[in-house]
Amino acid sequence: MRPGGLWTTIAAELSKQHRNRRKGRATFFSLLFWPALSFLTSYYTMKPYRTGEGSVLSRIIPDERIPLFLLSGYLVFQLFWTVVEAAWIFEQERKDGTVETVFLTPAPKIAFLYGRSLYSLMHGIWMFAVFSLLTFVFVSDISSVNWTALTLALLLIMVAAVVWGALLSAVSLFSRESSFLYYIFQTPMELFGGVRIPPAVFPAWATGVSTLFPVTYSLILVRGALYGTIGATWWWALGILAAGSIVLAGCTRYVLYRAEHHARLKGNWSLF
Repeated sequence: MRPGGLWTTIAAELSKQHRNRRKGRATFFSLLFWPALSFLTSYYTMKPYRTGEGSVLSRIIPDERIPLFLLSGYLVFQLFWTVVEAAWIFEQERKDGTVETVFLTPAPKIAFLYGRSLYSLMHGIWMFAVFSLLTFVFVSDISSVNWTALTLALLLIMVAAVVWGALLSAVSLFSRESSFLYYIFQTPMELFGGVRIPPAVFPAWATGVSTLFPVTYSLILVRGALYGTIGATWWWALGILAAGSIVLAGCTRYVLYRAEHHARLKGNWSLF
């Protein structure tokens, strides 16, 4: 694979996604509206409960940090959800015949998948920045933030999100119906990933499910950096997220190989 061809294909996919998905300011601002609405819903659901010393909530979310806990949760969740959404709407590419056209060209197909995922991340990055600003200005105790750890965590999370999105798009090559991604990743990822509820309070089976989502490790990294509590758990999460991203990148290449092999053998992309 020529490096020039890789970057050219990624740039072409970014340009194509920008033209197809830029549908006015209302859609653009909905990226902030919906996570903000979800945050407010969760916040006011917890509001009637006592949060002071000795309360049940203080055992799992210390120091009355519920707003920071929820803001960081929805910030990271939305980052991963933007790339899941890109894979979810992948079926439209197939219905329009775009995927077949792309695969008939000599362009590196892996770059096509990463280009889709990268655009989704860039599409939502402004929301990421606004949410971060709100977190730091109105909620966070600036003096407790470990800025080096936070910068490292955010960079790793963005890489992990792109890799995660490319894998889901590769899986979608096998089916004309990608809506299953919504049912698998919307509520389960939000619930078990620790967006609203810390995984520590879950029973063992639910804690096991939470380990399947990269958003779980990402939230450990972000909250640890915001609280200034960098311990063994934080470093474990960092290592698992980095190693997991490398494994998922390998899985993406393998799934792509299987999809191309199936297409050459059967003359179509539909495996299920």
